[in-house]
Amino acid sequence: MTLLPERVEDLIDFDRATLRVSSREGKHREFKRQFEGADLSRSTKVLSAFCNTDGGLLIFGVAEKPRRIEGVDPATVPDEAEWTDRLRRDFDPEIPMEVRDYHAAGRCLVAIAVARHAQRPVICRRTVTARVERQGRQSDETVIQEGTIYYRQAGQTRPIAYSELQALLQERDERRLQAFLQSVQIMQKVGPERVGIVDASSTGIPGESTKLYVSREVAKSRNFIDRGRFAEVDEEGSPAYVVAGTVQLNEVIERPLDDVDRNLPNEAAGQIRPVVEELFGAGTPFTGHHLAKLARHLGVGNGTETDRRYCVYDQKVKRAFYLRAGIEQVWRLGPKEAANGFPIFLWRSFRL
Repeated sequence: MTLLPERVEDLIDFDRATLRVSSREGKHREFKRQFEGADLSRSTKVLSAFCNTDGGLLIFGVAEKPRRIEGVDPATVPDEAEWTDRLRRDFDPEIPMEVRDYHAAGRCLVAIAVARHAQRPVICRRTVTARVERQGRQSDETVIQEGTIYYRQAGQTRPIAYSELQALLQERDERRLQAFLQSVQIMQKVGPERVGIVDASSTGIPGESTKLYVSREVAKSRNFIDRGRFAEVDEEGSPAYVVAGTVQLNEVIERPLDDVDRNLPNEAAGQIRPVVEELFGAGTPFTGHHLAKLARHLGVGNGTETDRRYCVYDQKVKRAFYLRAGIEQVWRLGPKEAANGFPIFLWRSFRL
């Protein structure tokens, strides 16, 4: 999105004969006669205030009294790269901006524009001071203060008031809620088993990869191949998804286990014991150790190598959890194995 117009006449209103400027400073505009090298953080402060309000323009080369185009040497004003670097050092989140030179009657104006920030509030990330002299005495003056949110009101830049911050945060929460609801609508339309989430925060940044997150269920049904681009292709009759140069398959997201699926081995064994006693008699011992052998035989689980439909191994706590589906699978297959001569194996394992 272009923030600055091409013509100076569309930037400010002024008389070409006298160069008198009729546009006034206000909530969305501030004039500076010239740029002072030590004032860079004073300028980023103004730009952050614009971002926290409704966007605005900082224009160098306009005198205040009388308000007139005097011009500025563009070589004395930082270029876009320097503005971007200082804004990153002074404020978070990053502030997108534009810089452009304009000419009127042989005089140069430099304009810096920012839009209303999509992730406001923009917050000061460090304290910067400047040495000033007042009444013959020098002292340090705070230019920007770490943790401060600057706001623009009636042509002035100042720390945000409580009511303004409250309104800003409420708007942010409503915006996030709307984005979440829109994402849910997309999931309903596409189907949760086909949905991935793209982290677009690094999109367009040189050297940064866009990250794609998918659930394990989605990953199971998709074939991801790294080939330097991202698209669905059809090779040898098998659809595949290839990863672009600026996109990487980052990680598979695990959904939290429900309480009914968080069964430790001994807990799962307790639920299966009635089947064991029915097959081999009351009082037959059956513990988590026995279940592990039975689960391995039935293909439900094998130590850390598990069928995630039935059993999950948590690397953080180094424990296996038997899911409800895994317990039901043992209930279902156990009697069949017993009918096929499995009792001898099971009986031996119980006595280990």
